[in-house]
Amino acid sequence: MNRRDIKKEQIFSYVLYPFFRLIKMEIVYEVQIRKATEADLRDIVRLWKGNIRTINTSSDIADLYHSFERYSFVVTMADKVIGFVSGAIRRGHGHISGLAVYKGYRMKGIGKRLLKMVDHEFLASGFDKVTLEVRKSNRGAIRFYKKQGYKRAYPIKGYYADGEDAIVYEKKI
Repeated sequence: MNRRDIKKEQIFSYVLYPFFRLIKMEIVYEVQIRKATEADLRDIVRLWKGNIRTINTSSDIADLYHSFERYSFVVTMADKVIGFVSGAIRRGHGHISGLAVYKGYRMKGIGKRLLKMVDHEFLASGFDKVTLEVRKSNRGAIRFYKKQGYKRAYPIKGYYADGEDAIVYEKKI
């Protein structure tokens, strides 16, 4: 394994011991969840563009920016943003407008913790229903949201910029 094969997002360190044995050792980093700030916007947009196929318009970025006050959270590890959730109030209920976690950190409970944080904020604001849209083709996200208690509500034809349909999911909290 050469240096180029080790990605920055990996949580493992490779140590070369005597006799040239390569041993994989886990390194534990402290993961923190906190409210997002304006200073996080660049990292969030980079994460969003890298993990969600499209960022539809500059209004998506504006939505993120305006929801920072209350309904957006980031997960950081070693001062690096590795995940985020952004929510807003729409039509009298909470709405998840974006959730992304870098691939190297998925399946570790980070997305679940982010959803719990934003759900708590929605409840504290008096909202007990949350909705979100997901690409029809994004089976991994659909499985994840179903595990978190979301139910399929209805489809939206041609929702995404590339013409793909969205499916709206909702949950009572």
